[in-house]
Order: sequence, then C-alpha cells, then structure tokens
Amino acid sequence: MISIAGHIKPFDYTKKEWIIMMMIIPPFAVWISYVMFGIRYFGSFVFFLQATLPVLILLFTVYLLCGMMASIFLNRFPKYRNTFRRIGLSVLSYILITIAGITLLFWGYDYANYLNYEINLKDYSLVMAVSVILLLLATSANEGAAFYEKWRELADEAEQLKKVNLQSQLEGLKGQVNPHFLFNSLNSLSSLISDEPERAEKFVDEMSKVYRYLLRNNEDGLVTLEAEMQFVSSYFHLLKTRYGESLQLETNIDPHYMLCQLPPLTLQMLIENAVKHNMMLKESPLKIMIMTTNSRKLIVCNNLQRKVRNVSSNKVGLSNIINKYRLMNQEEIMVNDDGREFLVVIPLLPAKEITSQPVT
Repeated sequence: MISIAGHIKPFDYTKKEWIIMMMIIPPFAVWISYVMFGIRYFGSFVFFLQATLPVLILLFTVYLLCGMMASIFLNRFPKYRNTFRRIGLSVLSYILITIAGITLLFWGYDYANYLNYEINLKDYSLVMAVSVILLLLATSANEGAAFYEKWRELADEAEQLKKVNLQSQLEGLKGQVNPHFLFNSLNSLSSLISDEPERAEKFVDEMSKVYRYLLRNNEDGLVTLEAEMQFVSSYFHLLKTRYGESLQLETNIDPHYMLCQLPPLTLQMLIENAVKHNMMLKESPLKIMIMTTNSRKLIVCNNLQRKVRNVSSNKVGLSNIINKYRLMNQEEIMVNDDGREFLVVIPLLPAKEITSQPVT
C-alpha cells in the first residue's frame, strides 16, 4: 500500500504513489462495499454513494497513517543495516492500522445501523484477510522497487566516483609529469649539481619519493594522513628548492589523526592551486598552513596574493576533491575566500586498515 523506503517526511508522496493510490483505493472500496451490502449495493446511485464514501475516507486515512508510520520508522532507522528491523516494525504497524480500520468500518456500520447494515463475521474475516494479503504484497513490491532504485543509484554513484577518481589521477599526474613541472625540476637540479652536490642528491631523493607515491597510491581510493603528509614533505621540498624563501609551509598536525584517511593527492592539489594563482616574493612570501582541528578536520589555508595577470583555471582539482567526498556520502568540504585568505576545510575519515604504504 505504501513504499516504506520512499519517504522522509509524513505524507510526502511522489506523483507515482498518488497515482497508484488513486488506482487501488477506489476499486478496493467498491469491492468492500459490495461484500458488505451484496446486490443491493448497486440498487441505486444514492445508495452506492452513501455506502462507498465512508469506505473511501477510511481507506485514504489508513493509507496516510501508514505513510506517517513509514516516515517515522525511516527517520528512526535510516541506516542500511537496520533495513529488516525497519521493514518488520513498519509492516507490523501497517497490519495493526489496517485491522483497526476494517474493524472500525464493520462494527461501526453495525453499531450505527448505517444503511440497515448488520455485521456478518464471515464477510468481516474475508475483507480482513484480503486486506492484509494485499498489504503484504504491495509492501513487498514497493520495497523491492525501492531496493532496485537504490541499487541503481549506488551503481551510478560508483561509476561516477570511478570517473572522478580517474580524472583526479589524470590531473595529479599532469601536475607532476607535465613538461613544465619536469623542466622546472630538472632545471633546479641542474643548477644544484655543480654548486651544491649534496643538495642535488637530496633533491633527487625527494623527487623519486614524489613519483613513487604517485605510482603506488594514485590508484587507491583513500590513504592515511601520515602517507599524504610524507608525500607533501617531498613535494614541497621540490617547490622550496625552486622558490626559496618566497614560499613557506607550516604544519600543525595532531599525531592522533595521522591514521585518519583522505583521498590521495588532496593536499598536493590545494598546494598546487595556491602556488599557481598567487605571487611569491621574498619580501612577501606565499604562506601555506596545514593543520588539524579537534573535530577531526584538516584545514589548508594560504594568504592571498593574486597574480596581476589572471591564470586560466578550470578548478578541476578542487572540484574533484569536493565530488569525491560527495560521492562517498561524507561531510561536505568547506571553501572560504574572504579576499585575504583562501581556506579549505577537509573532513578526515575514520582510521581503518589500508593497504597503501607511506612514502619511504
């Protein structure tokens, strides 16, 4: 009679459910009235209306009450693991409401002698049994349809998440392997080899860590904050070698959150955006800060020193991060730009066993 899994607010029915209700309840009301009054039910149009109208009102009331109970149990047990408990309690409430409604109809007609009706227990039992059977069949059909729709929705989300992950991987690789990055890295390395061989060796070591992380972790859905921060350390070393004191990074990470998770390359994308869109001067450095909060969130912020010449950007990196969290049904990422500081708040996911290894 009602789709148990389809409502959040009481009486919040879809257009399809209103159509189904209008298709099922009137014929059922006619059948019940015929069982109660027999052939005289069709004796006159006035009698037909007088007998049918109260039954229609009662059935619509039962339907709406079931909808209210569906909403209550859905809000009370919204999680997937509580599905069978929710369905069981919902069906029980539907049956009780139906029994009460049919009983009120038959005994009310008899008590009030409405249209000279006298109760027939055989007819009462027949209507009660048919009502309960139809209720169970309709509930099963609607629950099956609801599960199928949910499965399709999850399948579509999984496919979309896969596409977002691939796009994120592509963007991450572009940011590291594109000719400009490679040229700048090699150019920095070249200037170090003859003058500062020890720094050159360190630079090569950190560069290898960057590419190793990309090859190892870029295909994973989640990595630990510890692994991501080790990667950031190597990545920032390359940037620092190029920009010197014009670029600064400060971190304040609570060790308790190091095993929490986030999508790989999240921090790299945010750091890359900051470097790409802001001026960096020795007397006015670009300052990037990464820190955790007590509410298991990661804050990445930088002072704004926008370049005079606008840098073209499709904002794919930030959009990928936002879409990943949305598709994982996680808390939304918060982005704030007050003209002086650009701030991104990233929820950290609870720690669990991950196959990804830290950068070594």
